[in-house]
Amino acid sequence: MTPLDEIKNLLDGTVDPENLEDDLELYEMAESIYGRDALEEMGVEAPERPSESIVQPNGDSKHEVQMPTNPISVAPPNVESEGGRNGVVFFLTLFLTALILINTSIGFGSVLPLCDSPNSETICEDKLVLSEITDYQSPDSWTEPLQLDLVDGILLAILTILMVFSLRKK
Repeated sequence: MTPLDEIKNLLDGTVDPENLEDDLELYEMAESIYGRDALEEMGVEAPERPSESIVQPNGDSKHEVQMPTNPISVAPPNVESEGGRNGVVFFLTLFLTALILINTSIGFGSVLPLCDSPNSETICEDKLVLSEITDYQSPDSWTEPLQLDLVDGILLAILTILMVFSLRKK
């Protein structure tokens, strides 16, 4: 009889009790379906289960310790890959925040002569307006330092929020 036929007989209730006593897996199925009490009423005895542990002496003491037969695997430590990415985000936002603050306080025009060429008619003041950065040689692209405009404020707020979130730990 094939194992499939034995399972069919078990589900139909026509299984031979001797087959249950000989087959541990079939007995466990019958036990979970019908319960141990019903099997005992039928006179079915549980088959011998192999020991899941081995007995080893414990040095010089008088008692024995049961050790599991299968070694317990230890999970490797979880390496956080987020730390590297958070550090990059933090330093990038710190650098960009510093650039915006330098531009606002003393201005890029005092540090880098971007449009003060001898043939230029544009007189570049100190602070570069970030919303006009593509046309940096225009007189509208430069203002006095220590003037915080809307674009500078929004960028500083976004960069500060990103910097704070990159510092938090999971």
